[in-house]
Parts: sequence; C-alpha cells; structure tokens
Amino acid sequence: MNAFSIAWSPLLPWPLIGGLALVALLIVGFAAVRRAPGVWWRALAAAVLLATLANPALVEEERDPLNDVVVVVVDESPSQRIAPRGQQSEAAVAHLVEELGRLENTDVRVVRAGGGVGEDGTRLFQALRRTLANISHQQLGGIILVSDGQVHDVPESLQDLGPTAPLHLLLTGRESEGDRRLTIGQAPSFGIVGKTLSLKLTVEDLVEGAAAPTAKVMLLQDGEMRRMLELPVGVEQEIEFELDRRGPSVLELEVEAGPEELTLANNHASLEVNGVRERLRVLLVSGEPHAGE
Repeated sequence: MNAFSIAWSPLLPWPLIGGLALVALLIVGFAAVRRAPGVWWRALAAAVLLATLANPALVEEERDPLNDVVVVVVDESPSQRIAPRGQQSEAAVAHLVEELGRLENTDVRVVRAGGGVGEDGTRLFQALRRTLANISHQQLGGIILVSDGQVHDVPESLQDLGPTAPLHLLLTGRESEGDRRLTIGQAPSFGIVGKTLSLKLTVEDLVEGAAAPTAKVMLLQDGEMRRMLELPVGVEQEIEFELDRRGPSVLELEVEAGPEELTLANNHASLEVNGVRERLRVLLVSGEPHAGE
C-alpha cells in the first residue's frame, strides 16, 4: 500500500520565514489598497519565494500492514492438574489456535505460565505483561486466559494492565465443584511443657448448597493419635493441647473428606511447636526481716 505525504525542509528557520511572509503580506496589501498595477503578480512571486524557502518535498511511502496478535495465556499451576481441568485446558487451547488461525492477518501467541516451582501463587498477568512488552498496542487484537480462576496477581482494573484490548476468560473445571479444606488461623511457636496451649483452626466446605454441619478432625502429636474432635463447619474453633517433652513437637491435624472433594491435599495441616521447661523461681520478700522465708 502506497501513501503520499509532504515533508518540509526549510532553508531558513521557520520564525524568519514567518516574518518574511508577514512583510510580503503587508506589501501586497498596501499595493492592493493603492490599486497598484501588477499586485497579483507580486503576490504570486512572494508566494513562490516563500514556498522555495520552505523547501517542500513529496514523499511516497510503501506500507505493509502488520498482522493482529491474539495472546492466549494458559494456566499451568498445580491446581490445573486436578481432573478434568488439564484436559479441558489443552482442548481449549487447541481449539483456539485452530479457529483463530483461520482468520486473515491474525497471529496467535500461546503463553504458558503459573507452573514454576516456588512462585508466590499463580502469576498469569506477570507473564502476560512480559509478552505485551514485545507487541505494539495497535497490533493487539485480544487476550484470552485459560485458567481455573485461581490467579493471585489480577490487576485492580484493565487500565492498570496497559493495552486496551478485549480480555476473555475460559474457566476450566466442572460447573458444581466443591472442596473441603482445613486452615490454621493462629498457633503458638513454643510453649511450656505440661502447660495447656491452644490453636485456632477452621474447617471450610467450598461447595454450593448446604454443607455438612460438622466434620471429624483428628489430632496427632509426634505421630501418635491424641484426640478425635467433632467440629462445626465454617466456624473458627479453639483447640487445646499440651506438650509432654522438651524440644520440637510436630502437631498434625486432618479432617475427614467432605461431600465434594477436588483434592485431599488441603485436608491436612501440620505445625511445629518447641517445648521448653519452666525453670524460673521467684522469691518475694516483703515486710520486715524475718528468720524464715
């Protein structure tokens, strides 16, 4: 595709050319008022002189249009390995690549993210920003995310992301999914041997509809079964325990499977509590000196 434009390369600075144009306009105007002969020839000569000083040039450009780019970001975090999410994700990506490949002047870039070990949660938009840094905003045709929705770096708004392009989410998983998880909200890092300690935990059922009212939680200490508890679901509970020896003790809490389970990995929680012995003795002296204590 060819395009024409005019490029200016003035022989004199623009302010000086503007001043000469003003002087020429005053002279031509004065001549027109006095009805001097040849006034229009003088105006034409001044215009030609000013145009010569401006030094215009006709530029012909040959332009080749660039293809639009559609970015497909694929979530490969551990939660995507839960069946059937992985299969759904790969099938969706294959379908997108096939359908978008049929569009004229359209390129598809598939970005796989969230599968790194040690990452602080699923970081899809971090990988998306790195990809968009190499794509012109005018070329970006759209963004498609294939994920289970567990993303930990979602920007507060699309304006924070940068480019203004359509953003779509293909959500993997089943329509009515549920899961039970056990979370420890507060726990001591050390305690006195023989004294009562406590920790707070919550059993949650992430399932649509009515969840089970209670759940059985097993408490193990250093691998030995200590207590079996019946706790209400969805309510934070305080559990008491005692340390029977010095040094680190491992507490394990495990809740029974719920009515719907994606994975049993979050039904288990453990923590380490360091036991110390109380050796501090205090002698309180008050009143007058006395022969005894």
